[in-house]
Amino acid sequence: MALQSLAKQNFSTESEDAIVQQIQVEQTAQHTYLACASYFGRDDVALPGLEKHFLKQAEREGHRAQILIDYQNMRGGRVVIKEISQPQTEWASARNAVETALALEKDVNKSLLNLHAVAANSTDPELEHQMKRGHLTERVHEIEEVAKGLTQLERVGNNGLGLYLWDQKIYQNDGEYTTGE
Repeated sequence: MALQSLAKQNFSTESEDAIVQQIQVEQTAQHTYLACASYFGRDDVALPGLEKHFLKQAEREGHRAQILIDYQNMRGGRVVIKEISQPQTEWASARNAVETALALEKDVNKSLLNLHAVAANSTDPELEHQMKRGHLTERVHEIEEVAKGLTQLERVGNNGLGLYLWDQKIYQNDGEYTTGE
């Protein structure tokens, strides 16, 4: 029989469960980005800028999952690491992979909004603050950056010299679509 944490206060089971769900969503995103990076690193695809970009995204998702794990422990909740299904491993094109990333970012954001709603419904201002403090704002910025990347990719074309030059620019920008200027 597991004992309840002494640190637990005003932390509902619904909030705990929603955090566990969000951890799984973040880990699923991490695995998807690792699969994207692996795809672009293959010798028959060979786009090192996109490989670097997706590796960086995978690292961010892993970091975000760890933040939630640490938060759950701090609040006296229990972390349950659930099975993650195998991500997609093939993409029809660079555009298809970036479109997948945009849909994934929106799904993760939707899940974060659900977690925020659970916090509000549970009258848990600490969890609401945790969500507003960085998770929600970061995700909105991520969606914007991926959308900009998709727009840039549409301009340069989905293959040939344009794609090669765009990929090289991403590589030089440390895996970022834009320089932030």
